[in-house]
Amino acid sequence: MIITIPIARSDHGVPMLLLLLLLGVVVLCLGGVAADLAYRANAIHPDYPGQCYFEELKQAIPKHQSYKPINREGHCKAIHCRPDYVLEIGYCGRHNLVPSKNCKIYSDMRRTFPNCCPQLLCQDTDTNDI
Repeated sequence: MIITIPIARSDHGVPMLLLLLLLGVVVLCLGGVAADLAYRANAIHPDYPGQCYFEELKQAIPKHQSYKPINREGHCKAIHCRPDYVLEIGYCGRHNLVPSKNCKIYSDMRRTFPNCCPQLLCQDTDTNDI
């Protein structure tokens, strides 16, 4: 016996089920951390034409490779060099974390993206341990 299940399609003919599955994979890969993605075109390294260049950190990145800086304040990112010299820059999205008496917003810049993104660090109310 064969059971067919109709699948809703988007305007572009892509099954909605496939779109939902892809979205779920992206969320799982990011470990539940809200992240955003930016693009920077024509990021060709001035001295090494076969590589991308992330100017803010003066970092060369070979094509098809990524760079995740650590211990660089304000740079919790994942930077990927595409073969067309476009940088894909993943960064921490805006958050709505609210500090309280027992919780503060904390970023561990010793960790790679996305684990360096801001998170709440709460102190147990029964002890002085953080």
